[in-house]
Amino acid sequence: MRKLKKNYKINLLAVILVLLLTVMLVNLLKLQFTGKTLLSDIDFKDNKGVLISQEKIIPTRGTVYDSEGNILANDVTVYKIAFILDSTHQKYAKNDQGEVVLVDDYVVDVNKTAQLISPILGIDESYLIERLSDKSYYQVEVGPKGSELSYDTKNQIEALNLPGIVFTSSTSRYYPNKTFASHLIGYVENQMIDYDYQLVGISGIEGLLNDQLSGQIGYEEYYSDVNGYPLSGGNITIQPSSNGYDVTLTLNSVIQQALETALTNTMDISDSVDKAWGIVMDAKDGKILGYSSYPSFDPNTMDITDYNDYNAALPYEPGSTIKSFVYAAAIEQGTFNKSDKLDARIFYVDGSSNDKIVRLNYDNGLSIHNYLDEQIPNASFYEAYCCSYNVGCAVLLEKYVDPSIYIEYMDKFGFYKPVNVYGIDEGDFYGSADYSNPYSLINTSFGQGMSANALQVIQAYTAFCNEGVMIKPYIVDTIIDPNTSKVVYQGQREEVGKPISASTAEAMLDLMNGVVNSGWSVTSAKYKIDQCNVGGKSGTAEVALESGGYGDLTIHSMMLAMPIEDPQVLIYFCYQDSNPRTSQSIPYINQLEQVVANILGLSSTNQDNQDVNKEQFTLDNYTNYSLESAITKLSKYNMNIVAIGDGDTIINQYPKKGFTLLENGRLFFLTDYQNITMADLTGFNKKEVLAYCDLANIKVKITGSGYVVSQSIKPDEIIDEGDILEIVLG
Repeated sequence: MRKLKKNYKINLLAVILVLLLTVMLVNLLKLQFTGKTLLSDIDFKDNKGVLISQEKIIPTRGTVYDSEGNILANDVTVYKIAFILDSTHQKYAKNDQGEVVLVDDYVVDVNKTAQLISPILGIDESYLIERLSDKSYYQVEVGPKGSELSYDTKNQIEALNLPGIVFTSSTSRYYPNKTFASHLIGYVENQMIDYDYQLVGISGIEGLLNDQLSGQIGYEEYYSDVNGYPLSGGNITIQPSSNGYDVTLTLNSVIQQALETALTNTMDISDSVDKAWGIVMDAKDGKILGYSSYPSFDPNTMDITDYNDYNAALPYEPGSTIKSFVYAAAIEQGTFNKSDKLDARIFYVDGSSNDKIVRLNYDNGLSIHNYLDEQIPNASFYEAYCCSYNVGCAVLLEKYVDPSIYIEYMDKFGFYKPVNVYGIDEGDFYGSADYSNPYSLINTSFGQGMSANALQVIQAYTAFCNEGVMIKPYIVDTIIDPNTSKVVYQGQREEVGKPISASTAEAMLDLMNGVVNSGWSVTSAKYKIDQCNVGGKSGTAEVALESGGYGDLTIHSMMLAMPIEDPQVLIYFCYQDSNPRTSQSIPYINQLEQVVANILGLSSTNQDNQDVNKEQFTLDNYTNYSLESAITKLSKYNMNIVAIGDGDTIINQYPKKGFTLLENGRLFFLTDYQNITMADLTGFNKKEVLAYCDLANIKVKITGSGYVVSQSIKPDEIIDEGDILEIVLG
C-alpha cells in the first residue's frame, strides 16, 4: 500500500478534530438546556441531589534523557500503605465456592501482620505492633517508610493476603542515577496547586524548563450524586490533558560518569577539599558532554548539603587560567613575540599612575610576585606562560597592551556577563573586576581581584579552538512533544563573537601546548596521556574572604584542550582546598582525559582521521540536493546515511545545517512520503529513533532505555498508513 501524502493526512486529521469538537459542543449544549446527553435519554436535571462535578486530569511530566536516550528523570507511580484498625470494616470478596460474600477487612492478627510487613518496609517490628494496636484510630499510616513504595513492593505485600491493608497511589519523580549531574538536572516538589498536588520543578533543568516539562492539565465534567460519584451516562465533556515535553540533554553518559568519578576522588583526597566542579565540552560546536558540581546530592532522598552549582551560579577568582587572555590581547596587537625576554623578578607597581602601568625599581609596598616567589631575571614570555609567572602579565600590561585595550578584550571574551545557556541558572551575579588602580588591574590579569564562572571561562577558551571564533556552550539538545513526536526546540552551534584572529588563536594553542609538553612545567607535564597530545593552562587562586583579604583556601584548576593541534574537546576541572600546594588530583584527571579520548576517538597520530573529524563539525544543508550527489559528497566522511522514501531529491534532513557528527554518525535524508520501507533500527538510540520516525511521519511507541534491540515493523517492510512502530530499547 502506498503511503498517503502528508497534506492529505493533515486535512483528514483536521476534519476529525472539527467533528469531535462539534460533538462535544452539542453534548454540552444539550445537557445545559435539556439535562440529557447525546448518549443517554436520562434527564439528570429532574433527579434530586444531582450535581455537576469537575475532575482534573493531571498530565505526565516530561522525561529527561541524556544524549544516548538513557533516562535521567521520569515520573513513576508510588504507593502509600495504610492499615485499617476498625473491626467493623468489611469488604466484598469471593469465597472458596466462588460466591461473593462480606468478609472482615481490618488487621485481625496484629503480631502476624507486623512480623511479615516489618522486614519489607524496613520498620522495627515492635514499633509496627504498637501502631497497629491503637484501636482509637479507624486506620493508621506508618511514616516515611510506608510512603513512596514501588509497584514491586506493593505486589510483595499484597501477595501475603493479609486483611486490613490498603494502598493509595500518587505520582513521584524518580532519578535513576541518583547523584548523577544532580545540580544540573535539579529536583521537583509536590505542591498543592488549585486543590491538587502537582510536581513542580524547583531547580536545574526541572525548574528552568518547568513549563515545558509540566504539560497541560485536562478536565472531565460529569453529573454525580451527592457523594461525588459519577452517574452512569452522565458524562458532559472531556478536555484531555497534554503530557509534558521530553527533554534530551547533550550529556554523554560515559563522559559524565568519568567526570563525576574524578570529582568524587578529588573530594576524597583529604578533608581539606571541600568542593569541586568541572565541565567537558565539545570545543567545536559547544555541546556540554559532562557537567557536575560537588558536593552533590540524591534528588530521590533530597540529602542536600550544598545547593550551589559552582559551574554557573557562584563566580570565583579563577587564577592563572585568565593569563591566556592578556597574552591573546598582546599577540593580537602585533607588537609581541613569545621569544621576547622579560625581567620576571618581583614587579613593584607605581600606584600613583592612573592611566598606565609603571614599574618601579624599589619596594613601595605594591608588588607582584611569581608563585613560590620564583625570581627569574631573564626569561622569555613563552617560558613565563609555561611556568605561569605572574610578573609576565604585569610586563605585558606595562609594555605591550594598554590597560584600556586589555579591558576591552576581557569584554570581547565574554567576562562579567551571563553566558545564557538555555537550561542552566547563572543566578543574578556574573562576576566583576577591580580595575580601579594599576595594582588591582594587574592582579585581574592573572585571575585575582576578578571573578567569573566556569561557563564564561570555557566559552572564552573556545576562541583558541575555532580560529578566533567563540562558541556558546549548550546543554539542551532537543525538546520533543511526545503527543506528536515533533521537535519543538533544537539546540545548535552558536557563534558569539570573534575576539581574536585565526593567527592569534594558533599562537595561543602553541603556548598551551608548551605548558604541558615543553618541559618547563614539571607539574603540568603530568597531564600528558598516550592517546593524543594535550595542551592546557593551569590556575591557582587564593579565595577572598567576605571581610576582605585572602584566607587559607585555594582554588586549583586546569583547562585542557585535546588534541592540542586542533582541539575537539575542552576539559575544565576545578577544586577548592586549604592545602595551597596539592596536585594529588592529577591521576584522576588523567583517567578522565583517557575516557574522553577513547569515547570521542581523539588521536594525534592519524592525520587522516583528524582531517575527517575537522570537516565533520559543520554539516551543510543538503535540501534540494539529489540523494546520489549528497552521498557522493559525504562518502569520504564515513557517515551512516539513512535514506527515507524512494525519491531522488532530498526534501528534509536530520541533523540540520550547522550540526556536528562524529565519524560513523547517522545522517537522515527524507526524499518523499511514498513507499517508505522500514530501516533496520538495531543499535539506534532513542533520539535517533524519534528523528527517523518524525521524518518518516510514523507513530512510535518506545519502551526501555539504551539502544534498539527489537522493532515491530521488520526491516524492508513497506510502512502502511496507520502503522504504529513499537520499539524496545535495551
